[in-house]
Amino acid sequence: MTSRFDIGIVGAGLIGSALALWLNKHSDFSVCLIEQQQSLSEPEIDNQRVVALGSLAHNFLDDIGVFQALGADHAHPYRAMCVWDDNSDGELEFEAESLGQANLGHMVDSPMCNYKLHEALLSSDVACYFASSITSLVQQSKRARLEIDTGGDSGSLSCGLLIAADGARSWLRQQAKIFANTQSYGQMGIVATIETELLHQDCAWQVFLETGPVAVLPLANNKSSIVWSADDSRAQELLNLSETEFEISLSQALQNRLGKVRLCSPRQGFPLKSLRAERYFAANIVLVGDAAHSIHPMAGQGANLGFKDALALGQLLLKSDRSNIASPRLLSKYQLQRQNDNRQTDAFMTALHHAYRVDVAAFMLARGAGMNLLNASPLLRKALTAQAMGI
Repeated sequence: MTSRFDIGIVGAGLIGSALALWLNKHSDFSVCLIEQQQSLSEPEIDNQRVVALGSLAHNFLDDIGVFQALGADHAHPYRAMCVWDDNSDGELEFEAESLGQANLGHMVDSPMCNYKLHEALLSSDVACYFASSITSLVQQSKRARLEIDTGGDSGSLSCGLLIAADGARSWLRQQAKIFANTQSYGQMGIVATIETELLHQDCAWQVFLETGPVAVLPLANNKSSIVWSADDSRAQELLNLSETEFEISLSQALQNRLGKVRLCSPRQGFPLKSLRAERYFAANIVLVGDAAHSIHPMAGQGANLGFKDALALGQLLLKSDRSNIASPRLLSKYQLQRQNDNRQTDAFMTALHHAYRVDVAAFMLARGAGMNLLNASPLLRKALTAQAMGI
């Protein structure tokens, strides 16, 4: 027997899971979700990975009843940002107060959020196929037929629209023969949880070093999550340091603004890459999140862009019916709405990455002067604050 659904979502990460719940709440489409891994259990250890979510992502998760389930320990608000250049006197500060807001966003524990999403999915009307591998995909007239293996048992699914939310190495994108341009930054991101001697003041701190930026993201109980982006050789050196040596190096990199730091978790490293899909749909397959794009983490916008994709696609689907949910006209509108925004953000992050690697004295002085000029302009700071909040 073949199970028929209007929409199939492949990938149960933050974006795929949240979109499945959103469609289940706001539409009468039948939705299924296919994920290779088992559904998540509640994390038992401190997590090194957090995502900085702005107001749109916050509202999206709040709408489906997941954000409030996280609690203050796993979704910590931050009210300010302090950014400075290690090689000049340039410094920028943003505050939510300038926009009459209580905070700039929330630092959200990614594994805990994903667990809460899975928990909600398993009690919803979404047909969930966890621990399931897709063994074949056949495009039929206006539908896609999937053969899946659920741990020894096989089955068939027929979907009017397939949403690829299966990450940067998207299998579904490859099956759709959509080319994705991938470029390495030649850097690794090192993540860990730390505790600081001085209070982080609910402020996100970031310093630009010659070898890459260091971000300190405030969490509950005066802990913080760090993302230290460094050239591959430097990153390997940092990973090879003892805990004490790493703590000293991190304190020095932050110019001791937060005093001594103490590691509260192991360090993990991952390669940093930029990915751009040449198009966002083919036939009845459409891409969202990292399957369509990934960017440098220096501004913490990756997850926010994914939630923007989910909302844009979801709102367009609400205006359609079962007969045209995969129409080229609808999917072209989605691509038009999201591709330019995603590419512009990627281009800006790449330009910023290159700008802070230039070690020419005159350029560094100009760079610092530019930061200070921005900081001195209330209008420009207000605009940058709004951008940081995703407004």
